[in-house]
Amino acid sequence: MTDEVDSAPIRTAWSVITGPPSAGKTTIIEALAARGHRVVPETARAHIADLGHTPAEIAADPALQARIQHGIAERQRQVEQALDPREPLVLDRALPDSIAYFEQLALGTDHLFAGARWRYRRVFFLEGLALEADGLRFEDAGLARAIGASILDAYTQLGYTPVRIPTFRRKDVGNAVAARLSIILSGPP
Repeated sequence: MTDEVDSAPIRTAWSVITGPPSAGKTTIIEALAARGHRVVPETARAHIADLGHTPAEIAADPALQARIQHGIAERQRQVEQALDPREPLVLDRALPDSIAYFEQLALGTDHLFAGARWRYRRVFFLEGLALEADGLRFEDAGLARAIGASILDAYTQLGYTPVRIPTFRRKDVGNAVAARLSIILSGPP
């Protein structure tokens, strides 16, 4: 096989839920799973949890942040390579999300753009909610917004037009989640 064939885009039946830290992605993923959709949990959260560092340790050490991001990108690549591109499923973040995190750390991203072989069926960008500490997040509100803008830009540079999902700020979280799900579940599967 030639390199050209090996690097040809692979169209998938996958949808991606993305957005800045604390956008409600996990809540939406869990709601989709409860409705019977096959979902792939966020690789980054699992990777960071496995390392055992506190948010303060991560925030204080840019070299550690860089190692973490390289590990997340490799782990995400392995996850996506193991999936059947024909199977409809929903990913909580995808490889292009790593581009934003690499850019925030001034790390090279050429290999990530070159490695973006999978073509996702749909990309949904959840607008950010108030930043909540969860034992893994180390970002502050400003960094979370910057990461969100970089994520949106990364998908756009890769030729996607992400569907933007508003926050639906309401007292009743259940209604806000239902409104977001309504947008995600409308349209072609």
